[in-house]
Amino acid sequence: KPWRPEAVLQLGAGIAFSMFAGMALLAGLGSILLGLDKPARDFVGFVVGAAFFQGAALVCIWVFLRRHEMTWSEAFGLSRAPASLRRALIEGGLAALVTLPAAFLLGKIAELLLARLGVAAQLQVAVRLLQDRPPPEQMVVYGLGAVLLAPVAEEMLFRGILYPTLKQSGHPLLALLVTSLLFAATHLNLMAFVPLTFLAIVLTWLYERTANLTAPIVAHVLFNAVNFALILLQPSWIAARPGSP
Repeated sequence: KPWRPEAVLQLGAGIAFSMFAGMALLAGLGSILLGLDKPARDFVGFVVGAAFFQGAALVCIWVFLRRHEMTWSEAFGLSRAPASLRRALIEGGLAALVTLPAAFLLGKIAELLLARLGVAAQLQVAVRLLQDRPPPEQMVVYGLGAVLLAPVAEEMLFRGILYPTLKQSGHPLLALLVTSLLFAATHLNLMAFVPLTFLAIVLTWLYERTANLTAPIVAHVLFNAVNFALILLQPSWIAARPGSP
């Protein structure tokens, strides 16, 4: 889409402001959080982070689309036609099946390289939270955040808006690399950086192929859902799993 660059910058500023507001809120709750046990503190941190990043991103994107006088369907190629939905589900599912083992292999390679460099491999925050075996009601919130909220918000932001905006400059390969690297960097984990960059490249290719954001959303949801299930079902094996949600 021909997104207006100034509107994209304002969108980014709005999301950044919300993230800082979330960090300020957590800092303000410091004394209260200290009175909670670690699982409860982690849960509050997750909820605030999800609300002030992915949740705020969806609100900012809604305002962004209003400024462009577009609906969600018009902006991201979303379609309710059965044939389009069926194609998106099939292609998204196939992409997830291919990406999962490749991401795992890339993650193991990254882990070995980090070990050679003397850098201790750290699991992503979401993985560590789930390994602590939180109560069922917290597990549901973690699942909704990691499997539904994060993929939808991130696909609309990175593939739906940022990638087309950079691509408008006439350098599609640069747009692909920048958005993929930025997507991986936002997860703040060295061990997952390479597999998540690979995932982002696949999702962008899927968006280009289908001209429909439903397919990469489906692939992203399935990617996170499988990782989420593996963490729950195989906690001992997953301890070294790098490419998690």
